[in-house]
Amino acid sequence: MDFKLDDEQDMIVKTIRRFADRDLRTWAADADRAGKPPEKLTATASELGFFLDAVPADADGLLEGAYSHATRALRGFELGRGCAAMAALLETNVEPALAVGRWGSPQAKQALFGSLASGGLATLYHDSRGTLEITGEVVSGKIGPCPALATAKHVLVLTPDVMFLVPTDGLAQTPIVPSGWRAASWATAMLDRHAIAPELVVSRDPHAIELVLSWARVSLAARAAGVAIAALEYAEAYAKERVQFGQPIGKFESVVRLRDDAMTTALAAKVFALHAAWALDANRPDAIDLASRARVLAGDAVTRATIDAVQIYGGYGFVNDFPVEKLMRDARAFEALHGDERLGRVLALKGKE
Repeated sequence: MDFKLDDEQDMIVKTIRRFADRDLRTWAADADRAGKPPEKLTATASELGFFLDAVPADADGLLEGAYSHATRALRGFELGRGCAAMAALLETNVEPALAVGRWGSPQAKQALFGSLASGGLATLYHDSRGTLEITGEVVSGKIGPCPALATAKHVLVLTPDVMFLVPTDGLAQTPIVPSGWRAASWATAMLDRHAIAPELVVSRDPHAIELVLSWARVSLAARAAGVAIAALEYAEAYAKERVQFGQPIGKFESVVRLRDDAMTTALAAKVFALHAAWALDANRPDAIDLASRARVLAGDAVTRATIDAVQIYGGYGFVNDFPVEKLMRDARAFEALHGDERLGRVLALKGKE
């Protein structure tokens, strides 16, 4: 396996890293307190190619040829270093656009791609708890909470048996601001005997549904690794400045070990996310399993890294004047979104006994 980035990937990584360091980190604290993204996010991100990167070029998008999940993972890692909430908004269109582009009807493509090309957003909801009731072509129940739903024009809904597109016009959407990813425009929505239009059914193939989830899980894993690394970067800088007993606390062996162990796990999560992304691009038969395990590892890594970063800050770590408090709150969403596949694997193995 060649780990060297090609010229395009190298340029993307450097560009998104500058964007994350210069803009996302600058905006993050105010966006978190306000519970909404800055107005300039959309314009700035659009100039960098976000929102339309998974929309085919012949539908006014930027995608020509096959989509690269490895490149997306590299990009997602840098976005995670900047701000998890805004990263979620910048990545939200990818799964709906790729799924509809691959399996959707001409009517579904026209509806979604037309909306995205005109500046609309789409989001993904996985009914991981089986709360939606589907009878024939009619569905009832609650969608969410999920990021971007408060402003999205379409939702790609995944259930064990069907993947379908739902326009949000007429839905009863309830915006919420959870503790993590506060600026990610979260919401819930109610479907009350909503008729699933046949032309908006994207796929009934269980493999296709799992594949879309794998795309989302790899993206989550990469962004989680970025948040973990960001927390440890902040902790390292603080440990160099904070002096106790006549020396910076970063020289204390206990602090060195704490940060070093967390860094090892965070870097392992990054590598695993990139490996899973490569497997998706290569259409490997184990790609779905690798994506699931990458998300689990990254969820554990970001939880550990952010908690350890708060410990290095001491009491200041719990004050929102310092960045690691927000990062610790943001870590939870990486574990909660799209269900607990670790439990799912256990139950699947039990079912085979």
